[in-house]
Amino acid sequence: MPRTLYQTILGPEFDKVPAEIRRMHSFARVAQGTANVIRGSSWGARLICRLAKLPEARTGVPVETCFEPIAGGERWTRRFDGQPFQTEMMAGKGEAYPCMLERLGPFLFKMQVTASEQGIDITPAEVSLGPLSLPLCLAPRAVGRERVVNGRYSFSVEVTFPLIGKVFGYNGRLKPAVLIDDAETV
Repeated sequence: MPRTLYQTILGPEFDKVPAEIRRMHSFARVAQGTANVIRGSSWGARLICRLAKLPEARTGVPVETCFEPIAGGERWTRRFDGQPFQTEMMAGKGEAYPCMLERLGPFLFKMQVTASEQGIDITPAEVSLGPLSLPLCLAPRAVGRERVVNGRYSFSVEVTFPLIGKVFGYNGRLKPAVLIDDAETV
């Protein structure tokens, strides 16, 4: 049975995105590739990265992402050269826009998901720290983009904080390594 998180979020708009992106979000159980990991250089950025145990800054890092079903969504475990980084993604409900909820530690990001012929863009609409809703001008901002470059699924994520600037980011390419049918026979 294919994964359906992005189809649930985007509905018929999912059909607009390139086939490589649709395949990644429908049939990949595990994806592998390489990434460039960037960390901000300010003391605040270094502190946040250390506290959150985010991957070290490097280029050409082997990356593996595992997509695991959870109630209402998926758990994404990214391993940058073996170092894990995990978030939970769920479909938002009742919003006026296609919405994804992403949980990272104590933060919950309510993200607007936009589909186009170029790919998928993900931008924050609301951010909560535990039970507290943060004004966007004071909240961390995580922006994601998925595209097809030279026939391959490509991604970029950039996280910035007010007053601190860029804290963390990564970009690279992935290809499905284990498909859902393959995973079910293992």
